[in-house]
Amino acid sequence: MTTDYLLTKLPMREHGKNIVKIVKYVRKMDRYYFPGMAISLLLKTAVPYAELLLTAYILDGIRAHTGIREMLAVIAASVSVILLLQFLSGAVYHRMEVRREQMYYLYECETQTKMLEMDFSRIDSPKVKELKDRIRKDNNWGAGINGVFWSCNDIMENVFQLTGAAVVGFPVAAFLFRSKTAAVWLLMAALAAVQVISVFLRMRFGRQRDHWRYHEAESAQEKEETFCFAWDFAGQGSYNYKNGKDIRIYEGYDLMERWTTEVLRHKGFRDPMIKASQNDAGEAFFGAAAGAAANGGAYLIVVMIALAGTITVGNVVRFAGAFGHFLEAAAGVVHGVPTLAMAARQQLSTLALIHMENEMYRGKLPVEKRSDGVYRIEFRNVSFRYPGTERYALKNLSMELTVGEKLAIVGMNGSGKTTMIKLLCRLYDPQEGEILLNGVDIRKFKQEEYSRLFSVVFQDFTLYPFPLAQNIAVSCDYDSKAAEKCLRDADFGDRLASMERGLETYLYKDYDDEGIEISGGEAQKIAIARAIYKKAPFIVLDEPTAALDPLAEYEIYSNFDRIAGTKTAVYISHRLSSCRFCDKIAVFHEGGLVQLGSHEELVADKNGKYYELWHAQAQYYEEDDRQGRKQASSVTS
Repeated sequence: MTTDYLLTKLPMREHGKNIVKIVKYVRKMDRYYFPGMAISLLLKTAVPYAELLLTAYILDGIRAHTGIREMLAVIAASVSVILLLQFLSGAVYHRMEVRREQMYYLYECETQTKMLEMDFSRIDSPKVKELKDRIRKDNNWGAGINGVFWSCNDIMENVFQLTGAAVVGFPVAAFLFRSKTAAVWLLMAALAAVQVISVFLRMRFGRQRDHWRYHEAESAQEKEETFCFAWDFAGQGSYNYKNGKDIRIYEGYDLMERWTTEVLRHKGFRDPMIKASQNDAGEAFFGAAAGAAANGGAYLIVVMIALAGTITVGNVVRFAGAFGHFLEAAAGVVHGVPTLAMAARQQLSTLALIHMENEMYRGKLPVEKRSDGVYRIEFRNVSFRYPGTERYALKNLSMELTVGEKLAIVGMNGSGKTTMIKLLCRLYDPQEGEILLNGVDIRKFKQEEYSRLFSVVFQDFTLYPFPLAQNIAVSCDYDSKAAEKCLRDADFGDRLASMERGLETYLYKDYDDEGIEISGGEAQKIAIARAIYKKAPFIVLDEPTAALDPLAEYEIYSNFDRIAGTKTAVYISHRLSSCRFCDKIAVFHEGGLVQLGSHEELVADKNGKYYELWHAQAQYYEEDDRQGRKQASSVTS
């Protein structure tokens, strides 16, 4: 996806709406930011005009032979006021800069929070993927929400400059209107024309810059992923202690260089960026030239009038300074509004994500809190396909989960096993059929209460670079004794005992240099301990022992009845030998339930899918079993 949408012309009214929309959102985050920054900029703007008035007074005082004591008193008072203005301006500005930085990260957090709160079914949708890509590119090419802050600050400062110039220069400007010198009026007209031409040229260079930046660079094949992304990824591989191992072992230096320096050197990326930079330089040049012309012209005008004996030397300086500031500020406002419009436009993608409504129905029924723990779940003719696909991942699935039952779900990759679990946990809703909890459609229940019924360990589970206990509880608050017991039940007790800081040990080194590295098997044990800790009536393990060695697997399954207790346990596994301890085994094939029964019943059906799967890999299961029992025997003897 390119950023051509930023180049499409919009009516001024639409630009105005976009600006109002983002400004309102900023005020929602911090209603004091704009007033505070306005006060700071007003104080800042007052300083040069106070200095200008002081200079004019001194020059006129010298010419009029004003007494030294009077002049020193005025100078001292003026300097004190100027210093106070500078101090107050700096103090307020730095305070507001802290608030701006906080808002920047708060704004980033809001997008992340939205992704966490969004319907899981929408995260992988084409619409959300496109929006996330758009946000990334908008922020890479712009300055994120900071672009809005800086543009607003520039406009406010220029407006105050205009106001100050008018206040300071207006009394002197009266002399201009009484001037009958044609050269003065011609020169003023010429200065005004220079400013208009400057604004026009700066806007043109700005549009050309945007064209090269947002269209040409993005449309190049080698630039489809932005340099910022490539640099970040390569940097992670080079400096991140976890990612850097592979780079060193496999000598991937050339790969990282390819995605950094070579991307920069590539003609498809380099040339558009050079063109964009050239237009930036052109825009800056004409801005500086216009400012120089304004200042020079202002002095020339007042000198011409002064030579005619119309105004004093002090008023020459006063008007020249005010007039120059006025023209620069006017040009700044005219140029700043389109800049703000573009900055606001670049944030529409983020606002669209933040304001995106969830589509899944949110029920209001509380989940019955049963003292007997009796919960029964029924899939009734459930069919489901993922967003953007035509093929059904599940088709007409009907089955029941009863309390205390140990159910294994087996089948080849893509048979619908994990999809069934996602529907069970209501990460997705079926397109057809319904899922019932004790006879009630699960969509009618409060989502947060329904989710508390399940502890799930997915294949792609995540551990966080936080203390071990917080990983177990997924919370800053935790029960130490319960966490330790869950770790022991998950066969992590010996490893825990070896940690000097115990439950306070950080995983990985992202936040703590003393954090520990853990193996894939250890990570899986921690994830299982997390599932046990939740004390949910349903525990779901998706390939729970995939990263474990035969001994560890043997220990987990030997203790599983004790670990699961009265919970309803659901396993997804490719190791069919590990499923024999379950009460029932559900066999999935091509999105449907094709068999259901005990291991003995299913393996006896020579025409069934389970028989085929079992005998296709039986030797490997038997070898794993023998190895696990052998290792377990050596440990206990």
